[in-house]
Amino acid sequence: MAPLARLLLVSVTVLDSLINVASSVSAFSTSNSAFPATKAAGGSKNSLATTTTATPKRSATSRILSNHNNNYYKMGDDTTATGLHQRGGAATSSESSSALQAEASSSSASAAAPKKRIRIEAFDSMRFFLIGCIVLGHFIKFADPNDFVFKLFSQHNVIVGAFFALSGYVTAYTSTEIGQRAASPKLTQTPSQQWTLSRVFGWYPLHLLVLVIFSPMFVYADQHYNGWIQTIWHGFLSVTLTQAWFPMHSEVWNAPTWYLSGLAFATALMPFALPKLAQMDKKALRKTAVWLTIANVLPKLGYMYDFNTLGMPEGWTSPKAHPNLALFNIIRFNPALISAEVLLGAVACRLVMLDNSEKDEKPIRTNAFSTLGPLVAIVASMLFRATDALPLTDMLVRPLFFLPLFLRFLMACHRNTVKGSDTVVDPTLSILSNPILVWLGNLSFPIYIVHGPLGQVFYKKLVAQKLFGKVLMGPGYFGLYLASVLGLAWILQLTFSQNKAVAEWSKNTVNKLSSWM
Repeated sequence: MAPLARLLLVSVTVLDSLINVASSVSAFSTSNSAFPATKAAGGSKNSLATTTTATPKRSATSRILSNHNNNYYKMGDDTTATGLHQRGGAATSSESSSALQAEASSSSASAAAPKKRIRIEAFDSMRFFLIGCIVLGHFIKFADPNDFVFKLFSQHNVIVGAFFALSGYVTAYTSTEIGQRAASPKLTQTPSQQWTLSRVFGWYPLHLLVLVIFSPMFVYADQHYNGWIQTIWHGFLSVTLTQAWFPMHSEVWNAPTWYLSGLAFATALMPFALPKLAQMDKKALRKTAVWLTIANVLPKLGYMYDFNTLGMPEGWTSPKAHPNLALFNIIRFNPALISAEVLLGAVACRLVMLDNSEKDEKPIRTNAFSTLGPLVAIVASMLFRATDALPLTDMLVRPLFFLPLFLRFLMACHRNTVKGSDTVVDPTLSILSNPILVWLGNLSFPIYIVHGPLGQVFYKKLVAQKLFGKVLMGPGYFGLYLASVLGLAWILQLTFSQNKAVAEWSKNTVNKLSSWM
């Protein structure tokens, strides 16, 4: 146990140092005097008396957003921080004292006004690469890859942690204030159930639609193996997003949607957790990150120690080879344990949002290596693991190595985006902000929702033999599968996710359920 204890201690120390380093890497400031002057509509520069965070123009392609992403990035009212109000006329001597007090009060209130958030487009395209890894990880074996390629893309149990962390990061970005230790009024003044439901219903309608579309296949296969009673029960779990609480049935029907089950629970915690996180200074946030990491690691460490699975990479290990599959699935799927990763994402975001807002804080700087370094480390670790040079369980790689590096990458993308291309030349960020990649990123949720059902059509033996007489093995059919996933995702995005009637139905349903709850 001694080597494992040392590994945990070193890794937690690495996490704390990474967050400390990452939080001392940009020149973004939230004080009025630190904002660069921005071009006004007439071409002149604004004085420091009326500073605002500039929002870069976006291409037509990058503005094509799904309801899911619009839900994440809905910023509310645009707010300009105004230092001084211009006054007309002259004040009399009897009015001077009250006028000065009113002006000081106005200046103080406007200085504390929420600053406008800019869209971090790199996060959109990032989702496309992440979901690509998940899709390949689930079905690459049917393309007859060599051993190295199979193991490289079978690390999806590690990659999925990025989605939880990114979700927490974006939620904190849109629901807490920049440069202030406060949650946004939209979060604090909205009933918790309504806030939670509005988030969930950003993606739930598409989940429900895909369940309906593929229900004949789901029912046919489930009834064949389990009978009608269990089939009905599994359908109920899928519709209500409660499957992740049942370790041996978390992947019923549309298997990858166990993630939505866990995410829904974590989202329900946010109205209670985010206001507390928003009140913390950077020192408290760093301590919270360490405690969340410990809470995330301990159950995994206990399982690994008791069953001696340190050298078992779960991504390419047969389920039958697990010493206790039910316990493994509890640790893998349980929403309460998953919530720690969502909260870690929120903590990382708050560290960036408080940049230069605290006294005696050193100027924070970033450069191109701030994003490239963590990204290279992540890719290198995946390549290294695929060689089997150091077999190590996904359970430890994900919380102790992958997530700290990914969070540092997110923080660097955030800082460099805020800083702007005129200040920081970042090729990695420029590539991720490419309109085509952003557009593909906005397809990531439909891709995620449909890749499991279409995978069953192509590769589930009972279904594929019924439809085609065989399982569609080989690289050619795998290319057809990928094209089918992308095509169906685009159709659903265009006809359903962006449909105003669907958005209106979601809004009305949220209001009704919120009132009932």
